[in-house]
Amino acid sequence: MRKHISWYTKGLKNSSVIRNYINTITSKADLIKALTEYLSE
Repeated sequence: MRKHISWYTKGLKNSSVIRNYINTITSKADLIKALTEYLSE
């Protein structure tokens, strides 16, 4: 899943920050929260 998220966010504003953070997340709930916050910006 992380690999796919990295592909989809590539090229978006500040995407390297969210990709690095996603690679440290261990729970599904945290992943959903992080993506929701990132995409709402």
